[in-house]
Amino acid sequence: MPDLYAFPVLLALTDNGFCSTIYRDRDPLLGFASMTGRVTLMDVARHAGVSRATASYVITGTGRVSTATRQRVFASMEALGYVYHQGAASLRRQTARTVGVVVPNIDRLFFGEVLIGLESTLTTSGYMSLMVSTRDNVDHQARAVRMLREHQVAALAIIPATGSGAGLIDHIHSWGAPTVFLTRYIAGFAEPYVGSDEVRGGYLAASHLIQSHQCRSIAYVGGPELGVARIDRLEGVRLAIGESNAEIGLTDSPSASTVEAGLAIGRTLVAGELPQGIMCHNDTVAMGLERALHDAGRVGETRVIGYDDVSAAQAWVPALTSVATNGRRLGEAAAEALFAVISGAEETVRSHVEPPRLIVRESCGEHSEPE
Repeated sequence: MPDLYAFPVLLALTDNGFCSTIYRDRDPLLGFASMTGRVTLMDVARHAGVSRATASYVITGTGRVSTATRQRVFASMEALGYVYHQGAASLRRQTARTVGVVVPNIDRLFFGEVLIGLESTLTTSGYMSLMVSTRDNVDHQARAVRMLREHQVAALAIIPATGSGAGLIDHIHSWGAPTVFLTRYIAGFAEPYVGSDEVRGGYLAASHLIQSHQCRSIAYVGGPELGVARIDRLEGVRLAIGESNAEIGLTDSPSASTVEAGLAIGRTLVAGELPQGIMCHNDTVAMGLERALHDAGRVGETRVIGYDDVSAAQAWVPALTSVATNGRRLGEAAAEALFAVISGAEETVRSHVEPPRLIVRESCGEHSEPE
């Protein structure tokens, strides 16, 4: 029997008030651990009251394990000071416990809300996100995806750069990692997609301008000309115009999806006769446009609708009417779809299309109650 009193034994106080050692090589009589090795997965399993296999499923993100069990195992890991050797495990299974996340720009409010939902759900499942920004450039995107592949990420969530096509699809297929396209899809390819119904969103905004405010001239402002979201939203706008049986003029001003772009277009619009209604590609563009209206003293002379309903929209002056796409929920749904495949619960990544809602506020005029 080893002399356990020749050196101190490191203990950790668990949630139930009992002490547990954080080193292995336990003495069979006393149940204490010597200082010859670190805590093992078996120690974690015993502490959590589960089998070693279940603890392994939780740590590796495989198998079917309830949320309560997963949380109990994580709590035991923390209480015992267990550190999982990610590097060695990645070499064994050829993947890491990370999910690659590809975004066009990290400074977009909407993308930030999507990432919050994505990352929080991944963290709950025991995964981390490795995020890269493409600056909405397909060449930067190609390098970023190659880098994530070299890092052996377990799955990929990608908001594709404008202009992405068959090259990106071919690379992803040759890789074979579970992949979901998030908030944007690539036209002509039936890949797993999590996003909002963009046609419906454009329809809701235009219908409100036409039916509630009798707008007979509408401008669509912002967004890349070849962006699939912009194309789909404009399709919805045209559907609403067609259903109205009224003579309605539609103008179209593509641009970057930034405050600066909205401000620039707004300054151009205030120099002449304003359209009766304006639909902006996102809330950020709408904020820039509203600033131009404010500077020209023309706030309230036209109806303005933003898109995405980011958290700042309700605090803007005037508060923005916006098409809510629930970015945080989209991020959560994407993470859930990926984890279902990583864990073995499902064979393929499932798509999810979230229905948008119109949130009516001050920027399109007074209303007795929201629609």
